[in-house]
Amino acid sequence: MKKIGTHKITGKPAFGAMALSLIAASLVGCGDPVAGSPAAAEVDVQQLTVGNYPTDPLDFRFSYSHAFASGESIRAIALARLTDHVVIGADVDPRFSHNVLALSLDSAKATKLTKVLGGAVQPALENNGMMFGFSAAASSRALPKSRQRDRSGNFSPFDGAEGESETSAFNVTVLQFPDQQRAQAAADQMEAADFAVAADQNAHVTLDKQPNAKAHWRPGVPSMAATMAYGQYVVNVYVAQPKPDLDELRKLAEQVFTAQLPLLDQAPALSPHEIFRLDYDPDAMQQRTLHPNEYIRPHPISEATRTPRGYLHYVDDQATWKRLLEDNGVDRMSTASSGGMLFRARDAAAAAALWSGINSATSASVAAPAKVPNVSCTSVPKDDFDQSWYAYDLTSTGTVYICALHYDRYVARVASGQLTDVQQRAAAQYALLAKAQYM
Repeated sequence: MKKIGTHKITGKPAFGAMALSLIAASLVGCGDPVAGSPAAAEVDVQQLTVGNYPTDPLDFRFSYSHAFASGESIRAIALARLTDHVVIGADVDPRFSHNVLALSLDSAKATKLTKVLGGAVQPALENNGMMFGFSAAASSRALPKSRQRDRSGNFSPFDGAEGESETSAFNVTVLQFPDQQRAQAAADQMEAADFAVAADQNAHVTLDKQPNAKAHWRPGVPSMAATMAYGQYVVNVYVAQPKPDLDELRKLAEQVFTAQLPLLDQAPALSPHEIFRLDYDPDAMQQRTLHPNEYIRPHPISEATRTPRGYLHYVDDQATWKRLLEDNGVDRMSTASSGGMLFRARDAAAAAALWSGINSATSASVAAPAKVPNVSCTSVPKDDFDQSWYAYDLTSTGTVYICALHYDRYVARVASGQLTDVQQRAAAQYALLAKAQYM
């Protein structure tokens, strides 16, 4: 295992390493013994077969400017930030280990809003200037559902999943508004509109641990909805359990609020000016991620830098990935549209362990790219392709090829519908990480 900082780069100088070498030369005479053991030189990345994929960090090819972005692109960075601060199932209770839904809401007029909140509340969102939001759902058991998304706009807080008699589930939707007054007005109006859909059957409910929340349920139906304003945010919680037990439904709703509200304290609401000035690439993760496009177009899923929680919203097997990321100290990950996925681990040893953990969950090994160290490749049927890979522009073939590699404290994954292409992507990603050591 190489130690951090000992790499010799071919193609771009490693300025830190060069400086250390000059200092060492001034302190050690030609005949003095040098402690240590010999090690193989770094791979010459110029000799790798990378096809037409770029191997220079993105800042050598493009200079990001906030002025270039459309409103949609600017909002995408804010959406990715919010995603990092919305609960996953395990934040509420370990039993909620199955990811059900992750939905970015980029405007009050989006049809998908009615999917998770119901059409009756949309006027309240539009009239009070909802800016953006995010909706997530988790369940205690896997919920069968079609991979074809329901685009009808019908109320579907669990992504069209069919209910099961022994399953508990929750949906939490967080929305930001321009100020606290409009957030409070929206929360009040949302609850009133949702209650009025079946006013003769619904009953008001109070939550002891969140007295500011307004909730209701329909007696005899095993679900409940609750809404509350929290600063400039509105948090809507929908819970469902096997039996129409009001005490249990109330308890679960309170659990969701208790887990969610402190996360929002860590993400103060943003003004339009603050949204415009958000850093598109914290910690230079995008710079190190294979990025075939010549320009940056932020997107809350396919082109973003996020924390592990934000990433886990898009993973089918949250429990396995959560353990892998936590055990190896992963604090950042990024995706680049039609490019790569990158994780930053605690150190080089942790990156190697993360890479091994990823490999242990795969099978059907295929040929890795020549001359690239610490890389493994596999293939999976397209229908089994992990839904976290929204970043990749895949062909319509029935097989997806995936390569994982580690370099220093980073682990990268690339995918393609063609084996030769994924090998070139992996080689290019390795070369990019080698050249990016100056950062």
